[in-house]
Amino acid sequence: MKFEWSGILLLLLVVPAAAFQAGASKRDVTPPLDRPVFIAGFGNNRTATGVHDPIWVRCLVVSDGKTNVAFVGVDLIGLFYEPDVVAIRQQVQKLAKKPITVLIASTHNHEGPDTLGLWGPTPFQTGRDEKYMAWLREQIAQCVVEALERLEPATLVLAKDNRKELADLQLDSRLPHVKDHTLCVLQAVSKRTGRTIGTLVNWANHPEVLGSKNRLLSSDFCWALYERLEDLLGGVAVFWNGAIGGLISPLGEELKVRDPVTGQPAPEASFRKAELIGRFVAEVAAEAVKSKQAIRLDKGSLRVLLKPLFVPLQNPRFRIAAATKVINRPVYTKGKLDTRVGETKLTLDGTTISAKIVLGEDIRSEVGVVAIYSAESKQPVALFLLIPGEIYPELVYGGITRYPGADFLNAPFEPVLMDYAKKTGAKFVFVVGLANDEIGYIIPQCEWDEQPPWLNNAPERPYGEVNSVGWKAARVINEGIVALLKALTR
Repeated sequence: MKFEWSGILLLLLVVPAAAFQAGASKRDVTPPLDRPVFIAGFGNNRTATGVHDPIWVRCLVVSDGKTNVAFVGVDLIGLFYEPDVVAIRQQVQKLAKKPITVLIASTHNHEGPDTLGLWGPTPFQTGRDEKYMAWLREQIAQCVVEALERLEPATLVLAKDNRKELADLQLDSRLPHVKDHTLCVLQAVSKRTGRTIGTLVNWANHPEVLGSKNRLLSSDFCWALYERLEDLLGGVAVFWNGAIGGLISPLGEELKVRDPVTGQPAPEASFRKAELIGRFVAEVAAEAVKSKQAIRLDKGSLRVLLKPLFVPLQNPRFRIAAATKVINRPVYTKGKLDTRVGETKLTLDGTTISAKIVLGEDIRSEVGVVAIYSAESKQPVALFLLIPGEIYPELVYGGITRYPGADFLNAPFEPVLMDYAKKTGAKFVFVVGLANDEIGYIIPQCEWDEQPPWLNNAPERPYGEVNSVGWKAARVINEGIVALLKALTR
């Protein structure tokens, strides 16, 4: 394997085609309830009263004999690149007997523990339990090493499905209404036994079916997806989310899911509705890998491109949270760690108060691309676009739109990722949200709207900006991924 440095761009170059190998593992990482567990994703102070189903870390490792890649899924609201993903990778390298690239994507589960800190008792108190986080990082690292140690000769199966019923499960609550309902699958099948080693499913939707009133820990619709897919195919099921910004969600009375037992719509915000969605997605994935359109690869090669980058931290809410240790994340200025803290004025419910705020300008994150090649082709069969947050679909698929009321109406459009992914010739493109980080919503600058009049003359401000690092992020992220895609075709 050769390593090339070009600025901060790391390329793991294509190696000659070899037989693929795969291994898989999973671990229950449900937090104990012997102390308060704050549930992430809706409002503050939602504490868990019990457990409906486990919170999981699930890992599928794929190897071409030289390059080893861990595809890790966790049933969490998100993990920070720093300190979490960096620390997990360091632990893996200490434990593993061979080099491996660790890729971790959170499902963005809204019914699991607060691993970011934003959903504690109050907006000024963290919900992140550092004792649990240390244990969690260790469990993720050990899960990766277990999967790596289980490598065996494997056939990779790549498949996709875009039936209308998948789109029917996605509500898009913000203009422009852009979404992609394509479901992509990567399955690894043992060449010795013919049994499934692991199956990774990639589809875009918020795991928030259970809503804000649920207080039982759960992986939301993913629990039923895992159970059903493992019943149908065996092995370890992994879920990676897609472009869910904007807001792609199954939550709401207008999204009806028919219960075949009763013939009526499943109750809103119920485990039954979550179960029906998860089972359906699993069944679509299982059908896809068995279809004639699926591609099977016994030999080939892997290529991984990772690009660390600095993203401007513009959101004052996040800057205050970093200063008050609500979130645990370092801040930088001009590439150097910046621990300075100042004061700002904050208005809450009509009252102005002083608050601490970090003075650093950026956070450090990462984008990436993974390519899977067949033995016969110089073009990739499959691509994985690794996006460190909840990207608005129009930044991926096109459809960025100028609406009256936007704060930067005439801002230039960011590059559209699929325009460049298509140039590689890949037949399967896995768009992976919350990959190796969670920086929040990634919003086109010309659609950004924090000041009235509101977008498209709406009566209320749009949702999204409050949970975004800022309007500069979209260009930084998309230009970073485009640079990797261009490097892939050179």
